Amino acid sequence: MANEITAKVEFSFKGINYTPSTVLDLDDIMQKHGTLPSLHQLLARLHNIDSYSYEYEMMEAENIQFSDAEGWVTGFVTDNQFDQTGFEQQWHEQDQLNRLAPIIKRQLNIDDIQQHPELKKVILTAYQFGKKNSKAD
Repeated sequence: MANEITAKVEFSFKGINYTPSTVLDLDDIMQKHGTLPSLHQLLARLHNIDSYSYEYEMMEAENIQFSDAEGWVTGFVTDNQFDQTGFEQQWHEQDQLNRLAPIIKRQLNIDDIQQHPELKKVILTAYQFGKKNSKAD
């Protein structure tokens, strides 16, 4: 199941109430960018709000509300607030495990590494270590 969430922000500008909102495909955004962009800027762009305007400043002063979460992102939404940092960390971990799954299956004959939390931790640590050292070369 895809990770999707609805983001909206309510604000007033020149006596008019605005409620820009959008459904975010978080997996698609993370695959393309590796991180979630400023959601205020994203909402502004999608609703033709100039990011150098007073209208944008009024929008930016309000908190974004999150709802209708689908997928495992639901674990990162509480009282209409979204733990973006926690989601991004979990998404990267899951992405790494998905990349490693064929190797884990072939070498260890394990179908679901989630059933082996200590081994999962070791594998992810080794993966990160290898990634870090390959960039240093």
